[in-house]
Amino acid sequence: MKKGALFFLGFLGVLLLIIIIMNYRYPFMVAPGGNWSVGYQEASQISGMDVSPSGIITHQQVNRITEEEIAYIADPFFIKEQDTFYLFTEIKGKDNANIALFTSEDGVDYSYEGIVLDETFHLSYPQVLRHKENFYMLPETKGANQVLLYKAENFPYSWKVVDTLIKDRALKDASILLSKELNLLVAVDDDLQQVMYKADSLNGKWNEVKEFQPRWGNESRPGGRFVSIDEDWYLPLQNHIEGYGTGISLYKLLFTEEEFKFQLANKLLLKPQEEIDWFKRGMHHLDVQPIDDGGYYMVYDGDMSKGEDKELQWKRSVKWNLVDLYNYLQL
Repeated sequence: MKKGALFFLGFLGVLLLIIIIMNYRYPFMVAPGGNWSVGYQEASQISGMDVSPSGIITHQQVNRITEEEIAYIADPFFIKEQDTFYLFTEIKGKDNANIALFTSEDGVDYSYEGIVLDETFHLSYPQVLRHKENFYMLPETKGANQVLLYKAENFPYSWKVVDTLIKDRALKDASILLSKELNLLVAVDDDLQQVMYKADSLNGKWNEVKEFQPRWGNESRPGGRFVSIDEDWYLPLQNHIEGYGTGISLYKLLFTEEEFKFQLANKLLLKPQEEIDWFKRGMHHLDVQPIDDGGYYMVYDGDMSKGEDKELQWKRSVKWNLVDLYNYLQL
């Protein structure tokens, strides 16, 4: 066999191997997105959790009781005050998404209370927190080109902007950590490049952390609030291996005076082990907090697959494999 033919066969072999590896890491064929719904449950631990088929608020349930047709509800965050669970979600009708509220006295049966925050731009990711006896919300306000902080004038229904934490920058899913030791804010831009900011207080000046080793691409975009486990801080990050919105991975925050970075701790939510139509395509958000009995309460969302057919997305596979290679070379 001639050298040219051998070279050509070798080239085809290498190309085939590259294609196989790329498809394994980020499949070329992925399920199309459907309609997001929200789930909730108690759990004794975070790692190894499975999704409950009973605790689900579907977009169809909400659609039946609202005047406007609802496409999805997603990005749930909750806060428990006294004996009431307050669950805030992104809700998408015909126009820009707003923030809706559900309440429950037992964390099992939820009632829809309506929209509590409506802006001229798209809203999502309604991270709600209590800080120094006040209630705040840090939703995604990318459409305003700012990171805006809201304060409840009449919790949980009336919210007004009280501060601009980051000006003139469009960021997605800003997640905030407020503690005695650290005040951090982590988000991504449109290219899924992570950024981190630090301040001496919630209303202080937020400066970008130059010592941060950012992630780029898959598992860079926050997918829920920071959670403390055994005195360490963890952040859920979105896992896009099977397409946007198909998984969550938990990353541990590591920091010294010279360096801030995230380290993979656990791949939590990829798909429910049990066949659940509402979450069949995957999941991309988790808010988990300890509750009074020593366990955890968690809320999450999931995407309903439109069917068994899959869509070809080879450009996505090529792009994110190259990004992963770049990230590896930067280590």
